[in-house]
Amino acid sequence: MKKIWILLLHSLIFAGCKGAAFSSRETILELRGNPTTGYTWICTIEDESIIQVEESVQYLGKKAMAGAPSLFTYTVRSLKKGSTNLKFEYKRPWEDKKAEKVRFFEVKVNENGKITMT
Repeated sequence: MKKIWILLLHSLIFAGCKGAAFSSRETILELRGNPTTGYTWICTIEDESIIQVEESVQYLGKKAMAGAPSLFTYTVRSLKKGSTNLKFEYKRPWEDKKAEKVRFFEVKVNENGKITMT
């Protein structure tokens, strides 16, 4: 058994320690908005095989106060190595107008699952 561990350690050292497996990681992105007026952030992922995005919304105003802001929180989770783009459009989904605001993020996922966003 000892020989197996020594051989495994030896192979990891000579392989440049690239034996680390991909591990899904997360990062958080926060955007402010006002869903009580019908506006929301619409997220588009260029390549959905690289990342997954989950949304949650936290109302920041007093109870039943129309027009109060909310915090849109996006959890970005890595699925595999690569790069993709995220586009967020702040608009009313039923309107056929240009978005009020647009945010673009370039997302890179390295071989260990770490996420970098610019």
